[in-house]
Amino acid sequence: MSVRRPALILLLFALLFFGTRIPLLIVRAPFFDELFTRWISAKPFTGIVPALRLDSGPPLYYFVVRMIGDPSVAATRILSLFCGAISLVLILRSKNVIAALLLAVFPPAILFAADARAYAMCAMFVTIAVLAIDDDRPFVAALALVAAAYSHYYGVLFFPILLLGRYDRRRWYALAMAVFLFIPGLLLALHQPAEARAWMKVAWPEVLFIRPPIAIAIIGAIAVAMSIRVNRYAIMVLIPLILAIVLRVYVPLRFEAVIAAPLALWFAESLKTNRFRVPLTVAIVGACVVWTTLGIVDHAARTPDSYRQAATWVANNIPANENVVASGYCYLETMMNGHPRIAAFPIEQGMHPGWRALPTAGLRSPAGAFFWTGECRAPELRVFRRDRRIIEPLFINDRAMVALVR
Repeated sequence: MSVRRPALILLLFALLFFGTRIPLLIVRAPFFDELFTRWISAKPFTGIVPALRLDSGPPLYYFVVRMIGDPSVAATRILSLFCGAISLVLILRSKNVIAALLLAVFPPAILFAADARAYAMCAMFVTIAVLAIDDDRPFVAALALVAAAYSHYYGVLFFPILLLGRYDRRRWYALAMAVFLFIPGLLLALHQPAEARAWMKVAWPEVLFIRPPIAIAIIGAIAVAMSIRVNRYAIMVLIPLILAIVLRVYVPLRFEAVIAAPLALWFAESLKTNRFRVPLTVAIVGACVVWTTLGIVDHAARTPDSYRQAATWVANNIPANENVVASGYCYLETMMNGHPRIAAFPIEQGMHPGWRALPTAGLRSPAGAFFWTGECRAPELRVFRRDRRIIEPLFINDRAMVALVR
């Protein structure tokens, strides 16, 4: 019986982990940011950092994806799934079953384990660092946090936790080492435009995941409030959280995905001394499972967004030998759908397709006849109306259109 019990526990966690993440990975449509991951990771290694000078992130995740080759969004999500699995296995190896259970069902961790972005990789390195601090290995923790910071800048917010615990000069040396090793990342961040962080707002990103129903939110909030106690993991959560809020880089779901392991450890440690630990654990796990299930169903029922509909129409209806010109966010969507002859207009849109490039004064339309796709009220249309005789709409929805321009 004692031999079977660990096997049954592992089976339970495998079912919880993969039973939530794989369905979401399958039914969730590619998100715009994931298309950007494909675009930048397809560049040569020497081209990734120069491209990031126009963006807002560090390069490690893109380097790892580039090493794989030119994977699809689904294949790149598997990398995130792998990172999430490592985080769970490490928590299980620390013999903290309750923390592992909470991590397995935590909706932000589930969402970003099925996401072709750097959050799950950053969270994996944060998990390694937290457990290394527990084992009194400050230099291992420092190296893990440096790797986390080179995956996503959220990792920098965890640097101060290297000093937690009794006074020890090794902790200060470890912090100094982490800061020194991250100097290249800091220099890159200083060269990146502030406008690239303008999207970071404390607002619920419904495009990523459904809001929890009010009843589930209340049950979960009450259970969490009755569970938490002040302990070392609370400090590991609160320090980066406060820094994220003060620096105005806190974004719901994304931040929680990175902080998932210390958060789960905080709750698990708190529940150890709580006489209501069983019903509270059941309430938290139940609320998470219900919310995740609703989120998966919601993603499965979503229709493609307007830009993707236009890009799909181009891929299905415009022959490969015809010229396609794309503007705004339609450029990345259309390019990632695989049309072989696509150009950006204005040309700056192709330099960084994640941001909206606007036409400048005196800009002329491309030569010859071409198919154009962009927003229904795109400023590029004014350029075409000035230079061309015919703009024939071929496809149009609430936000995007495809037109023949000649």
